[in-house]
Amino acid sequence: MTTTAEKQVMSPDRFAQGYTWAGYMASIKANKEKFQQNYDEFQVDPDAVPFFKAFNAKKGPVKLVAIGEDWCSDVVRGLPVAARLAEAAGFELRIFPRDANLDLMNEYLLRHQFLSIPVFAFFDKDWKELGHWIERPAAGYKFIAELQEELAKSGGSADEVAAAGRERRAAVQKEWMHETIRELKEQVFYRVM
Repeated sequence: MTTTAEKQVMSPDRFAQGYTWAGYMASIKANKEKFQQNYDEFQVDPDAVPFFKAFNAKKGPVKLVAIGEDWCSDVVRGLPVAARLAEAAGFELRIFPRDANLDLMNEYLLRHQFLSIPVFAFFDKDWKELGHWIERPAAGYKFIAELQEELAKSGGSADEVAAAGRERRAAVQKEWMHETIRELKEQVFYRVM
């Protein structure tokens, strides 16, 4: 995270170098169909849209910086959420591949050490950071911890445990997408109203 003594990496010039949603979709090599499916199937709850639009009118235009990689299942789930939120609220979205932008990623390390993605960072019209969100909603962390404990006790092979984990996670992906919007509203936007 940037301290007051350090220079913020994100700037108008750097923001302009990021991909738009369409540009990102044209550039990715992995999971293109799943990204598109998640995008097509997800909409921000219509009851939440006025809140985000009003926030954008007050602080914006809000810039949404997303950091991710196309091979990451959390990004495949999360980035379409960011794209739909940006569309619904009128935010300006730019996407940055993590591994080509480590200077930017290093400002958002999970627990100050992990390169966890996706990252969503929000900036106001004056480029002041409003807040950020990393990887998955709290319900997702809880679910994974409980699932890992359960699967560790199952006695299955590593392949069986991995397959069971993927299947169980797939069943909650849509719920996590909506929970991401709720967390952004509560943990990022309410803090700076």
